[in-house]
Formats: sequence, structure tokens, C-alpha cells
Amino acid sequence: MSGGGPPPFGTPIPRAGLAQMQNPSAYIPSQYMSPAGVGPGLVNPQVHLQRQVPVGNMAPAPTPGQLKRPGDLATAARTKRKKPAERVLPKQIDAYIPESRIYTELQEFEKRLDATISRKKLDMREQKTQLKPTKRVMRIFLSNISSDQYADVDEDANVFSLDSMRAPSWTLRIEGRLLDFDHARKPQANPPKFSSFVRSVVVELQRNQSLYPDNNIIEWHKSERMDDCDGFEIKRKGDTDVTAKILIYLDHKPEKFKLSPPLAKLLDIHTDTAASVTNAVWQYVKAQKLQDPDDKSHINCDEALRNIFGLARITFAQISELLRPHFAPPDPIVLQYTISTDKEHQYAQYAYDIDVETPSPVREHFEQISVIPPQIAKDIGMLDEKITALIQAINNGKLKRDFMLAFADDPIAFLNKWMTSQSRDLESLLGDTHINVDETRRAQFFDQSVVDQAVFHHLRLRDTA
Repeated sequence: MSGGGPPPFGTPIPRAGLAQMQNPSAYIPSQYMSPAGVGPGLVNPQVHLQRQVPVGNMAPAPTPGQLKRPGDLATAARTKRKKPAERVLPKQIDAYIPESRIYTELQEFEKRLDATISRKKLDMREQKTQLKPTKRVMRIFLSNISSDQYADVDEDANVFSLDSMRAPSWTLRIEGRLLDFDHARKPQANPPKFSSFVRSVVVELQRNQSLYPDNNIIEWHKSERMDDCDGFEIKRKGDTDVTAKILIYLDHKPEKFKLSPPLAKLLDIHTDTAASVTNAVWQYVKAQKLQDPDDKSHINCDEALRNIFGLARITFAQISELLRPHFAPPDPIVLQYTISTDKEHQYAQYAYDIDVETPSPVREHFEQISVIPPQIAKDIGMLDEKITALIQAINNGKLKRDFMLAFADDPIAFLNKWMTSQSRDLESLLGDTHINVDETRRAQFFDQSVVDQAVFHHLRLRDTA
């Protein structure tokens, strides 16, 4: 066989950062500092006053050499979709490679291991939903710095120098730090920052409107694009004491609501999540035996529920909708602070502790172990590609061995079978047109128009040669 002939039988057809303070301990009282001496950083809320707005070609016709049979195209598409099948050894390969049984056993073990890991992930996911948040204490510090309030002027110096013309100013600082657990042996490595617990901050300055008519209400609202920070600072001009009213709106996760007075009195709950309030109503219904004995899906409201919902009979599915008008945003934390300008550094007499909720440490541990590290996932992908290449090499070697073995056993039958296969490929390339040898033995065959065209082209090629 010449090197330019068709391939042997059986050969497969190819296929905006926030600045932290350099020395926070310089302006935080020593009695407020943690043992580790870690102080909060600051961010200026004036920077965040503005809301940030989130922001067919025709393919060339294939050449005859690129054409494939429909069966081969379907096989190639199926192989491309099912990559795991590329890592499966050929059947009966263990007769040639006895060690292949070890690989098959490892594959079976891998399947059992994957099933176990998937089951454990589902168990952890179910347990995460049952874990309650951990209650922590956030300590808030209020302080202010005064600048250029009292300048000592030298009588012999130029009183109109640039240094003496600087306007007096003050800077209000609102900082927060999450306290460590009482039983903690060492401080938390990366504790959540103050702004991660805050949804909005509003500061109202009570100043003389004739002297300072503008910029007396400062607002900060959390945005998804903002980085968390340890505090806020507000800078204004002035040389007199100013009373500041600070409103801090906490960012509850999940969202909490303030209940209306009648509902809060009935359930003895002031602020809670919608799910907890719904569950409390259901517990009240069961405790008062208000469920209809004939139809368990209905509730016969007592006088207290009738005053709240305005209905004498409701269904359990209506509770969530009926509770919605009784929900309101939680009350903010209100702090009063007097900005004093008679000292360079002024601190509030007290620090304020507020209760916040953080995700359970067990929940964070579950999230860490349920995610494959990027480097390990990359290594697994590289090993899978290497296994796929080796399996493909084994498949090609098996095809070559089967080809040579079939030729050695019966060369004549093998060549006949090979010629038949190549004829089918040729017919596919020519558009599924073929000539039956038995038909050429009849005279009617040569009366067809195809014969005239074939004779014409044959004579033309002979004359050209």
C-alpha cells in the first residue's frame, strides 16, 4: 500500500480604598483600648454622600478532506459533551494490561468518595440553616479634634501671615470596635469592621443658622462598592462648642422589623425577623387553641388577633401577608455628643456598647471546608487532562494492535473488509452515489443519461491528456 492511500481500517477519523489611621491609639483613651492595642481606622462620610450607580458570520465550505460521516460527527459531539468518558479504559483491556484493574478499582473508589462528599455537603448545608447567629458587643467611641482654635500671635511678627489666617476647625470622629469573647484566648485575627454592621449614619449638627446655614445634616449610606471601615470622621469650620445628634441604623442580617404596639404587646417582641414573628404568632395560636377543629388550615381569631388583623377567621397562609402592615424599620441608635473646641483632643465621657449579631464560627468553618481551594482545583484539572491523554494513547495503541492482529490472522479477509469500508467512505464523500455491479450487466443500464455524461467527461479527459 502506498503512503498516499486511505488510512488503515479501524483508524479513527481525526477531531475606592479607605485610608486607615496611622496611629489610632493617639486619640483613643487608654481605658478604651484593647489589650492588643488595636485601634480602628476612619473614613470621611463626606466622600460617600453621593449614591453610586451600579454600573453572524458565514463559515467557509468544508473541503472534501474535512468532511466526516454523520455517525462520526455525532460521536465527536457526544465525546465533547461527556468528558468523564474520556477517562474510561477500553473494554477487555485488562487482557493486555493486567495493571488496568487497579485503575478501574480506583475509579470505583473515587465514585464512592464523591458520593460521600456530596452527601456530607448536603448535611452541612442543612446544618448551616439551623445555626443561629452569635451575639457580640460593638463598642462605639466618640471624640473630636480641634485645630487652629487658639493661635499665639507675636506682636513683632506679621499678623497677616498665612499661618495666622488659617480658619479654626474641628473634626468629629465616630469609631467602633468589636469586642472579643470573654473566654477568647487570643484576639480575633480579622474581626468584622464597624461599617459592616451599619446601614446608615446621620449626624445632625445644632449650630447657629445665621453663621452656618448649610451642611448641618451629614448622611452616610452603605453601598455594595464601598469597603468596610472602622469609623467615620466629619470635619467642619468653627470655634464654638457644637451639639451633635448621631443616628446609627444597624444593618441586620437577616432583616429585622419593629412591630406595631398591639402586636408587640401580644407577642412580647419589640424587634425581630419576619420568620420569627410568624413563628411566634403560630405558637400563640397553638397555646390558645385557636385552630379550627374541623378545618386545621383555618384559625379562629380571638379578640386580640381580631383587633390586630381585623378578621375573625384566617388561614395560616394569610399570616405573613397580614403581618406586613405591622412591620416598620427598626429604631436607630441615638447618641448625643458635645463637640468641645477648648482642647485639642476631646473624648466622650463614656463609650457605648451595642449588641450585634455575627455569623456563627461553625458556619464560617463549614463554608471554608465546602469550597475547594483554587490551587487544588487547578491541580485536579491538570491531573484529569494528563489521565485523559494517557487513556487516549491507550485507545490508539489498542486500535493499532487490533488492526495488526486482524491483518496477521487473515490477510485476504481483512483486505476485503478494509476495501469495503473505504468504499463506504468514498460513497459518503461523493454524496452517497454508487454503482451496483449487477446493474452493469444489463443493457438498460447504458441507456441512462449518466452514461452519456460519463463518456463525455472520459473522452474530454483523454483528449486533454
